Amino acid sequence: MAASHGSIELTMRGRVLAWLAGLAGAAAWLGEDPNARIAAALLAAPLLVDFVAKQRRMHETKVRIAPRRTIAGAPFTEQITVEHQGRWPLRECLLAEPRTMRTEPPQLVPVLRPYESRRVTYRARSHRRSHIVERVFVLVSSWPLGLFRARAVVAVAADLVTEPARVRLAAEILTTVAEREAAPRDRSKLPGPEFHSLREHMPEEDARGVHALRSAALATLVRRVTRGRMPRTVGIVLDLRRPPGRRLEGGARRFEWSLGACATLVTLLRSRGAEVDVAVIDADPTRLLVQSPVREVALMTLLAEAQPVTHQPLPAGILESLREYEHCYWIPAGSFQATADHALLPTAVEVIGGDE
Repeated sequence: MAASHGSIELTMRGRVLAWLAGLAGAAAWLGEDPNARIAAALLAAPLLVDFVAKQRRMHETKVRIAPRRTIAGAPFTEQITVEHQGRWPLRECLLAEPRTMRTEPPQLVPVLRPYESRRVTYRARSHRRSHIVERVFVLVSSWPLGLFRARAVVAVAADLVTEPARVRLAAEILTTVAEREAAPRDRSKLPGPEFHSLREHMPEEDARGVHALRSAALATLVRRVTRGRMPRTVGIVLDLRRPPGRRLEGGARRFEWSLGACATLVTLLRSRGAEVDVAVIDADPTRLLVQSPVREVALMTLLAEAQPVTHQPLPAGILESLREYEHCYWIPAGSFQATADHALLPTAVEVIGGDE
């Protein structure tokens, strides 16, 4: 367990009572009035009783929590185990985790007897993409009279990985692989691509896909849309570089959207059976072939930790193998429009969204 600490402070009612006790004490000292002395003593007595009876070893409470992986903005239910290490029972204690309980009320913990474990369940939400290795909890108790508040901060070594929030991608971005999506087995057992639909033929497209009979009937060119086998591997280039001379600050909305787009694409492609070869261009360029759940978790952790980097030349050969793939995406997360670098992958679909 990481370092923890505690403190005792006056509540609002305690401040009012202390102020009244101070006025009565001043009046008794200046006027030597016995009634004022009695009033001062009566006002100060609850303060003294509450201060002496206050729970002072709350910071020694042990909190055990399992590693957590979530998506930014997604609610989840957390379970922790709390064990009090003091000599006396811990009563009327409220527990909160400021990072994940911004909109949730503190959780009332049952009476904690010495060295007795209790399980506490609460709703939480991690709003910011991040990877932290320490969870911080706040314990607060005003028992017994509510004039003083005992407060303890308990830090626990535990992983919290907040992946980028998933985003909605434009239909044309997904069309590049949707037309090759594997057809369900129960619909067709024949080899080769399966007819899916008809759509308007675009001038820049190959004319061999035109459906001659339907084009003649409709007096306009239409083409077949088929669904065959999903590409085995799809490439993604995630460029975290800022434009030359641009500061690292700024453009946070586009940066976060781009990371979310990368996570969305990887999740979608993996759900359709494809492998994803991801090239991350940052201060230390990384290549990661996502072909298993373990590799997907590793990539999502990398995205949770990603930060924009200053501009630097593209390392030689990092995109060489991506040229072999039929489908590839280029995500300029750092807002650097790498025209020359993008020319190395002329067929790559650029994924842009968010605002500067």
